[in-house]
Amino acid sequence: MSTTDGLDDFLTKVGTGKWNYLFIATSFTYSGALPVFLIGNEFLNAVTSYSCDIPNNNRTRPMNGSQCEMIEEDSNGYEKIMPCEKWIYDTSVFHSTVTMDWNLVCERAWLSPLFQTIYSVGCFLGVILAAITSDRYGRRWSIRAGSVFTAGFTIVLLISPWLWLIMLARFLLGIFNAILNGNAFMISMEVCSPSMRPIVGILYSLPYALMVIGLSGLAYWIREWRLLQAVTSWPCLLLLVLVCFIDESPRWLIVKGHLEEAVQILQRAVRLNQPKFPQDLDVSALVYSIRQRQNERTSRLSQKDSAPGNTHDSFSSTGTNKMSLNKPDNYLDLDDGIGPWWAGPVALVRTKIMAKVTLGLSGMVLLQGVVYLGLPLSSRSFKSPFLYIALLGALEIPLCILAGPVTRRFGRKPILGTCLTSCGILLILTAALLLADIKDERVIMTLILTGFLFVATAYAVNILYAPELFPTTLRPWGTAAFVLSNYAGFSISPIIVDYAEDLLWVPPAVMGACSIVSGSLLFLLPETNGRSLPETIADLHRAREEERNLKLSIYKKESRSPYYQLD
Repeated sequence: MSTTDGLDDFLTKVGTGKWNYLFIATSFTYSGALPVFLIGNEFLNAVTSYSCDIPNNNRTRPMNGSQCEMIEEDSNGYEKIMPCEKWIYDTSVFHSTVTMDWNLVCERAWLSPLFQTIYSVGCFLGVILAAITSDRYGRRWSIRAGSVFTAGFTIVLLISPWLWLIMLARFLLGIFNAILNGNAFMISMEVCSPSMRPIVGILYSLPYALMVIGLSGLAYWIREWRLLQAVTSWPCLLLLVLVCFIDESPRWLIVKGHLEEAVQILQRAVRLNQPKFPQDLDVSALVYSIRQRQNERTSRLSQKDSAPGNTHDSFSSTGTNKMSLNKPDNYLDLDDGIGPWWAGPVALVRTKIMAKVTLGLSGMVLLQGVVYLGLPLSSRSFKSPFLYIALLGALEIPLCILAGPVTRRFGRKPILGTCLTSCGILLILTAALLLADIKDERVIMTLILTGFLFVATAYAVNILYAPELFPTTLRPWGTAAFVLSNYAGFSISPIIVDYAEDLLWVPPAVMGACSIVSGSLLFLLPETNGRSLPETIADLHRAREEERNLKLSIYKKESRSPYYQLD
């Protein structure tokens, strides 16, 4: 193998085998473990009807229209209103929930939604910590720490006799779930060849969809929240085993300058995937040449930025981009997030090309998140919560299987644009029918579920698309921006649905507009289908220049065609 080949060329020739399957199995196992934490609130802490438990005496009676107060007669015959101390819950559907066990009703009702909210807050913090830990300590270390603490705090959740400890465990589970989510998916994508990335990226959602259906089925038979949490958390135990066998990402090692360890890992990949590969393969020379080319590209970009009259979009006025003869061999530019703790997040908007990618993707994902969670919240007309959740999971299965080949054939942007625009049109049509007082349940539900199918497809494609937009040096921070925007969209959805409860046409109208605007932001983003993962900011600039040159050559060729000549 020639040392001029890049890492993607190496991974392509080594192929997909046992080495890759360990990473893929780890990320897929976590994907299957996620539903009980993310949407399990529908079963673990479901809202049921309740009434005040009136003491069995002659002096106390119910207060009409109140579930929280009762009327008590004192010794002098005067009646006074007293708060209820115990409640009777409807256990026909759920036998035990968090709300039932700790009486989170009436004055304590505000604590019930906190069970889900505090998990989301933990996820927000976890996304930031995921970027920091994966950049500083590596993908593998972050995955192992996330797996151990996720299993540990799940056990705390199962055995805790105190509500405050339950809430603390949920908060910490949100943190470590977010650390696991970003790094498990990221490392599986970084070790795949370009031809396999679309398949792995799209299929990442398949275990999640299957487990959503499984969660619904298990919840139908297991109506007690602790037992349901325990049974559906089995992937966490499998994850503890798998993380013992995965390697560090060779891309991260090369970018960070840990070249000897990268050589050892790639040699192991050859042994596991291609044991009959040529013995004279010089992996060491390949790794060092990749690192050298990264520095050369960064040097050329920095020299170009510092040239007289150049108004490149980095902060060159400080002189940080000018090359110095005293810089070490493993030097990478500040634009790549190398340097102080703030360099990583600042690098996402430091140059014009990165600012377009970061802001365009963040805006698109935020609006898409509003629709992705808002549609299920708007479809509360399902009589059975078990059937409703199962249908959502079933809808995602075909797109997980078909979206990969279709995306690989037509590209990321065309699929995203088509799905988001189609979803927006269907939702606006739904709003128009509701505004015209046409409320046929079958028609409305069909439109909503079809719209969800489109936005779920876009969501699955974005999971693949987002890591490809950022170079290895900034991929943790880019992934963090992607996930944070997603959670921001999730937090807006309940507001739209709950505050427009009396105007049924408003939620689909707002979400339809969000979907269409989300699709329009694609013009800020480049196509990544079939292209190598960028390692540095310099790679992004080089890819952009190649794309411009290609378009220019096509334009010149067409302009010389006789069909474009004037008579």
